Amino acid sequence: MKAVLIKSKERFEAFKKTLEGNGITCVVLDFDKQEWVGYDYSSVDFLIYYSSFDFSSNHPLALYKVYDNLIFIKNEYPHLKMYPDPAIIKYYNDKYRQFLFLSKHGYPIPHTIPLFSEESLEEADAKLGYPMIIKNRYGAGGDSVFKINNKEELYEFYRLSSLDLFNVSSVKYFTSMLKRRIFYYHLIKAKRMVYPFLSTPLLAQKFVKIDRDLKTVVGDGKVVEAHWRFQANEEQWKVNIDGGGIGVWSEVPREALDVSEKLAKDLGTSWLNIDLLYTGEGFLITEFSPVWHHYAYKEKPSFVYKDDYNIEMPLEESLNLEKIIVESLIKKSS
Repeated sequence: MKAVLIKSKERFEAFKKTLEGNGITCVVLDFDKQEWVGYDYSSVDFLIYYSSFDFSSNHPLALYKVYDNLIFIKNEYPHLKMYPDPAIIKYYNDKYRQFLFLSKHGYPIPHTIPLFSEESLEEADAKLGYPMIIKNRYGAGGDSVFKINNKEELYEFYRLSSLDLFNVSSVKYFTSMLKRRIFYYHLIKAKRMVYPFLSTPLLAQKFVKIDRDLKTVVGDGKVVEAHWRFQANEEQWKVNIDGGGIGVWSEVPREALDVSEKLAKDLGTSWLNIDLLYTGEGFLITEFSPVWHHYAYKEKPSFVYKDDYNIEMPLEESLNLEKIIVESLIKKSS
């Protein structure tokens, strides 16, 4: 069996070691070089590329190597199995496309209004109330998601997404950006500039007050891992782990498992990572992705592992991302 592993900033060595440990012939290619373009993939069984954002996550071209390179290879060599799954690459990091699919197929989501025009601003103002959530079309890890408190702020963000930059609100936005330390971290240390614009259409969403949300991972039709992310304090309204949320592995309701597995089936994908809000009465899907990150089992001592965790696959296995992906691809290629 033969695999192509594309060089990546994260998890590359772990994937390479896992492939070699399974006796897989591993060919390493690099999207930053020319060789991959003319490479003959006809004798390759599967390809792995653990992608990361080439620019800040809210940049429209942050995933161009996934959108362009992987889809080109898949179109030329349809037999190839891949991670990430080409079936849902078009939705990757694109909240607007995800909204279209979820709303069309009747999935439970927060009340959402895409901001196409000033008419839609008036509709959002009348129907969603304040505080309101504004989401940039692109962004990951809670990045470029804002909580606003009035109609003036709603119009400010809309103007930024429509490139109407000659107004007071735009000046305020760029001034505040220049005051943030993270801007200079990206510029000086990472040698990248945070993308300074917002991308149309923004999504206006009803604010749902929560103290936790839930992440699920579906693999080959079944939820193989799920964990809660709790607020670290009452002021925290985003519960992303990297933003301070507390991860808890405990019992997951059947409703969340069912809707996660149904979504993967409807999308026709082998692997899917899903974020769900828990409202106290049920679950609302906020976004999904073909790629996800896990800390290794017991890697973070602050995480909580409870005995009532009810997912069939043991955490020691499901949190070994490289192992479960490689084993799945081997099975599909056999």
